[in-house]
Amino acid sequence: MFNVRSIILLVISYVVIPRLTFLPQNVHSLLILFGPFVLPRIMDWFNVARATSRSVPIRPTPPRVSNALNLLFVAAIACLALSLSRFAPENIFLATQSHIRTETSVLFARLRHLRPLTEVDHALRSKFEVNGRNKLYYLAYGPDTLLNCVWCTTANGNDTNNYFLYSLPKIVMPHIFQLAVLGLATSSLVGTEGSRFRTHATIIGLATLIVEIWFIATYDITVNKRAKFVQNIDSIYWRVRFLRYIIFAVQNIGMAFLLWATSTNRWLAKPVSIAERLEMATRVAEETMNKMRALGLITNSVNRDSALRGVREEYWRTEGQVMSETVQEEPVMEQINAAISKMDFNALEGRVGEVADGILKGIDGLRQPGPMAEASS
Repeated sequence: MFNVRSIILLVISYVVIPRLTFLPQNVHSLLILFGPFVLPRIMDWFNVARATSRSVPIRPTPPRVSNALNLLFVAAIACLALSLSRFAPENIFLATQSHIRTETSVLFARLRHLRPLTEVDHALRSKFEVNGRNKLYYLAYGPDTLLNCVWCTTANGNDTNNYFLYSLPKIVMPHIFQLAVLGLATSSLVGTEGSRFRTHATIIGLATLIVEIWFIATYDITVNKRAKFVQNIDSIYWRVRFLRYIIFAVQNIGMAFLLWATSTNRWLAKPVSIAERLEMATRVAEETMNKMRALGLITNSVNRDSALRGVREEYWRTEGQVMSETVQEEPVMEQINAAISKMDFNALEGRVGEVADGILKGIDGLRQPGPMAEASS
């Protein structure tokens, strides 16, 4: 039998996914192959998590989780700001709209028309004039690595590995800060609401670091040699930098949403354990017992003191007189008669009968252990 869920899954698996041709070929093939099997499991997991969350009441955000949310929010804003080109080194090829095969003198002449040349510009010019391959290193590893790596130049001129090793600490450092932010947000300082996702946050942070290192290590810097137009130049250093901070911001926002949703029991809520329920029931029973004992002491004190007993009797006598006079007033009688006329006595009689039957069943249940105990004895 087909239902709405089956129809939706069939449409997504065999109509939507095959049309996602903008994805990489390997990813597209995996989605087509495993999509029909993975999607139902994901939906089942989501439905189970939602049903569990509905059985637990929603609560306000805990104070320690609020501190973690503030930290993640500030980190996300900082990452979004760092992803802007204003905080990145200037790309002189993009600024001057020059091709990689443009002569060095022409390139810096165009740059001179845009702004005054600096010492960094003169150092880059000397690097480009010494070896044309340095332009490829500039686009792949950035101007700082090209200018400051004094041991990268070798006799054969193939210094890709040296430049990569020099830039590796600069690649790792932002990820360390991101891991520190995720670690603080999921540490024991936040409580169990955050520590339950500590392993997941660590895996996500390390996976991002490994993917970036692997991509830079395996990137072919000679791709820019085959670029026919200025628009085809791949400024990989600036592109990776932009994507890095955008991914950091997405991770922080996603972790903040996850902490907020789970800590307030809106998603993936954990039902209260039996031990906690017993502890809460015991605490409530003890508080009720203490209140009953206090009420008994007050009642005994009032009954034993003649003055207090007189005050109580006077109160109830006055209460009866006031209520009788109030009920006898004409407006009150009209409201009472109107309320009685709107009542359904048949339904009320049925409810009273149900309550009486429940009380009798409870009394019978209390009487049953007596004969059973006598029979056993």
